[in-house]
Amino acid sequence: MAILTEPIGSIPRPAQLIEAGQDVAAGRISDGDYARLADAAVRETIAEFEASGSPVITDGEQGKPSFATYPLAGLAAPAR
Repeated sequence: MAILTEPIGSIPRPAQLIEAGQDVAAGRISDGDYARLADAAVRETIAEFEASGSPVITDGEQGKPSFATYPLAGLAAPAR
C-alpha cells in the first residue's frame, strides 16, 4: 500500500546557508551576498523536489530569515 504524502513546511538549510546567516548578522557579508546564497539554496531545493517526482514543489522556506520568526520579518517591508 502506498502512503500518499506531500511536503509541508521547512526543509533543513544547508550548512553554508546557516553559516552565511551568522555572517550577515555579524556584518561579515552583505545582505546581497546572503540573498545570492539563499537563492541558490531555493533553486537546489526546488530541483530536488522536481527530481523526486513530488506533486508539490516548494522553496522549503530556504530564503526566510528564521523558520520561527519570518512572518514578523516581513512586517517592516513595504507593500508590493
